[in-house]
Amino acid sequence: MDILIKSFNRPYCLDRCIQSIYANVLDTTISIKVLDDGTPSRYLEKLQIKYPKILIYKSSYYDEKSEAIDVNQELESLRIPIDLWINAAKDATDYFLLLEDDFQFTKKINLEETQKILQEENIYLLKLIWLNNPKLINGSTIKTKGDITIYKPDLFVKRPIFHRLIFGTTRYKIRRIMSVFKVYSKDRALHYYSIYNVAGAVFKKDYFLTLWNDHENQVDENLQLRNAVKFLYKNSKIQFARTTEEYVATGFLSSASNKNFAVGNFDVFVFNKILNQAWFVDQFNMNDDTSEVVNLTKIEGVLSAENNFSATVQDWNKWVFLFKQQFQKIGCNI
Repeated sequence: MDILIKSFNRPYCLDRCIQSIYANVLDTTISIKVLDDGTPSRYLEKLQIKYPKILIYKSSYYDEKSEAIDVNQELESLRIPIDLWINAAKDATDYFLLLEDDFQFTKKINLEETQKILQEENIYLLKLIWLNNPKLINGSTIKTKGDITIYKPDLFVKRPIFHRLIFGTTRYKIRRIMSVFKVYSKDRALHYYSIYNVAGAVFKKDYFLTLWNDHENQVDENLQLRNAVKFLYKNSKIQFARTTEEYVATGFLSSASNKNFAVGNFDVFVFNKILNQAWFVDQFNMNDDTSEVVNLTKIEGVLSAENNFSATVQDWNKWVFLFKQQFQKIGCNI
């Protein structure tokens, strides 16, 4: 089974992600494909030397973005490498695991054995992470097979036209009216994530590709959810599953881009550049921590030594708090 990792300018995270794969995936052959969108070449070369068997694929925007990173150019308006992700999925094994570069395995898993169960049970999506939020795996258990729990998603409506009307329309105060009449609720909307994951899941190839129909080169989770509902409506016999426990974790300690909230002068790009360089010269290594949670004092030490007003320890801690809060507000226990 191919393991695809979406990567952008966080080699210090990518290093930990890859190491966790080799430490926890029990397959005799491990196929790791890094889908990179602009990480400067010196960092990728270091990773390639450390992990010679990984394959690195670069987006069509790679040169533009890596050069912008090196000269501290604003990156927020640059394009998203959806074509890279879709083409990698097309070329991947029939089932593949998709990860973000800041994900890491926390438990042992045999993907070859997992794939056998997925094929036998006609499972199209296997979740390995749901942030301890039962709303994202909402449904009734059908059965447990090995370390896999197959569930029947509990969705308010299954017809695509009704789903779009209730959950996909925000114009003309329709959502407000739906809420008043207790048709729409945030919890009911979140339940549709039981048939969808951004990453941290094993996808059947044709299901993943369907999620990206009509994307218009934009990442739109609402569109992907609508596509998931359409696919399920047309293929009612497919099944969904999760691991009995979460096998993948993420730390919410950084992001590949600046989020929609401001904390002092904090700039995620500056933060990542500082940690990238510290990692590159072997002054910072998240792999020293074998636990799920990175020792925050390591990062604080790097930031304190750098003393950059755009990435102070205080502002970073506030940023992390707000970043996590977005997910906690929808029921994630992180």
